[in-house]
Amino acid sequence: MMSGSTARRWGRVACLLAMWVMGVWTREARAARRDEAPDATLRRFALIAGSSEGGPGRERLRYAGSDALAMSRVLQELGGVASADQVLLLEADRGTLLAALERLVALVEAAAVPGLRRELVVYYSGHSDADGLLPRGERVSYDDLRKLMSRVPVDVRIAILDSCGSGALTRYKGGLRRPSFLTDASAQVRGHAYLASSSADEVAQESDTIGASFFTHFLVTGLRGAADTSGDGRVTLHEAYQFAFHETLARTERSQGGPQHAAYDIQLAGSGDLVMTDLRGSSARLGIAEEVHGRLFVRDWGNQLVAELQKPLGRRLSLGLEPGRYHVTLERPSQRFEAELVVTVKGGAELRVGDFVPVTLTRTVSRGGAVTDVPLERESSGAREDLPSVPVNLSLVPPLSTTSLWGGGGLNHVALGGLAVRSFQLRGVGVAGGLGWVDGTMEGAQVAGIANVTGGEVLGLQLAVGGNLAFGGATGAQMAAVVNYSERAFSGLQLSVVGNRADEQMQGSQVAVGVNMVERLTGAQVGLFNLAGSVSGAQVGFINVAGNVKGVQLGLINIADDVSVPIGLLSLVRKGRIAFEIWADEVSPLSVGVKYGSRTVHVIASAGVSPWKDSWRTFKSLGVGVHLPVGAADRYYVDLDLSLGGWTPQLFSDGTPNNLYRLRASFGWELKRRFAVFGGLSLNAYKPPEEDPDEDVTWMPQWQTGRGASGTRMWPGLFLGVRI
Repeated sequence: MMSGSTARRWGRVACLLAMWVMGVWTREARAARRDEAPDATLRRFALIAGSSEGGPGRERLRYAGSDALAMSRVLQELGGVASADQVLLLEADRGTLLAALERLVALVEAAAVPGLRRELVVYYSGHSDADGLLPRGERVSYDDLRKLMSRVPVDVRIAILDSCGSGALTRYKGGLRRPSFLTDASAQVRGHAYLASSSADEVAQESDTIGASFFTHFLVTGLRGAADTSGDGRVTLHEAYQFAFHETLARTERSQGGPQHAAYDIQLAGSGDLVMTDLRGSSARLGIAEEVHGRLFVRDWGNQLVAELQKPLGRRLSLGLEPGRYHVTLERPSQRFEAELVVTVKGGAELRVGDFVPVTLTRTVSRGGAVTDVPLERESSGAREDLPSVPVNLSLVPPLSTTSLWGGGGLNHVALGGLAVRSFQLRGVGVAGGLGWVDGTMEGAQVAGIANVTGGEVLGLQLAVGGNLAFGGATGAQMAAVVNYSERAFSGLQLSVVGNRADEQMQGSQVAVGVNMVERLTGAQVGLFNLAGSVSGAQVGFINVAGNVKGVQLGLINIADDVSVPIGLLSLVRKGRIAFEIWADEVSPLSVGVKYGSRTVHVIASAGVSPWKDSWRTFKSLGVGVHLPVGAADRYYVDLDLSLGGWTPQLFSDGTPNNLYRLRASFGWELKRRFAVFGGLSLNAYKPPEEDPDEDVTWMPQWQTGRGASGTRMWPGLFLGVRI
């Protein structure tokens, strides 16, 4: 039998052993919990705003909205900004911009956690001058911007302004223009950083070639990894700024707007380097091998330029991209190469020299009159070979074709295929019983039973019973029984039974018995349903939807942010006018009406009653008019309205209608906001029915044109009313 002391010793050992096991289990459980849900040490908030309008006298920007979207995507994908912590404003005005900053104050205050560092990024793309931002022409001074940002309780504030004269923001009182900043990678910094796309006396430029502003384009490219000079998979604020500064300056030195110098004001203190994006956690990456060198252009499958950089020899790069298929162009002096690859979330992709194939440069005529074609050469294992020229490409099913016998690509003049046919360049005619596509230049015509696909520089005609696709080029016409699709730089005509779509830079017209879709159009849209971003010309359809329309919207329903002339039964204009009026005139002692439309052109609908014998006449009319403000404060105005209507001899009756045409000129005085008095003169023309004409519709003197009882009667009119 065990003694008491021995039992106590064994009891203490068992207790210690149990405590050790519990301690190990607790540590492992805590470690497991840390692995499952690591404690956050940084939370980044962002306000991203784009505003294309800058007020009277300033040209509308084309890429302010797309610049804001590009910055929003890169901050969410690689910059650690959660979607719930980001406020995105497209076509922002002063009120929405200030309200968004107030919203961020509440959002950041609610996220206060001990040990959590909070950062704020404010990005603005739009108009500005030396005194402040000009979203939709409404000023937000730089002092107000600084004060509002200082109210957000964060440790680091970063402002990025891509606008004219935005360098004035960096002239911060008491600040120093430091040549360098941020020294290591511990990211323990406090303060602010203001980055501007141009100096205080320079214009910020955008380009149709890249489809963006220069500064934002290169800043986003740098944040995606091109600026990672250290190769550690992280892009710091210093690296991103230096990359955007040098690339923007290089691309604008010979531009019409002159060289553009980015500027900055940095007031950061601490022991760390401010990391803007981290590629290490992204599996969807495009790796570029060390031996690849030259100017690289990376486009997604919709032909949108997502990255552009000068790749040096001997340095490996990684770009954080969205998963998808990409087209890469490599340019060197007198040389051009292209490659296609797919970036996936399971391991990204690696771009090597052997992935590129050579293409010919554009045929040009020098000022001396010499015509030259510069052939490019394949760079693979040191071999050099000219791009093969195969006049006729016969193909049953890919890759079985005559061109494949020459290395898989070349220049064709005639391309035929039973199912599909492919030419890297086609200068002639392509005919396919199924799918035909061209990666380079197509001059002439393509005819396909199902679809046509062309990569760029399309001249001539595409015709298909199925669809047409043209990326980055196409001067001429597309015709399809089902769908037309062109991404950027399409000029000419699209014609389809069902739908058309052309994103950005389309000039010409779209005609469809179905749907028209375009981001920017100079010309006309004619279809049942028209959808556009900005239009210079006309939209004609059953339903028209657009952003800003410099021209005419003609349809049953018109919807727009702003439009010059809306004509339709229902026109909803966000920046337009709506007014309700009550008046009395020489034919009706009580009439009510509504005017709605743009700030200049409106639709007027009205109804009125007047006593007649033992009942009441019922007046109804519909027309269009123009609104002309008078004076600096717009307190006075002139409205000119033309309407067509009529009346029935009894209230709510279906008797013989009497047609009445009216031209009115009204003069108004706005006593208070949304309240005005008005009065004016009118010219009235009454076309009586052959049977039962209304002899006493008005007490004003009348005169008649034409003979007989059915001749048109005319008289001058007076009216007086109020507007609310």
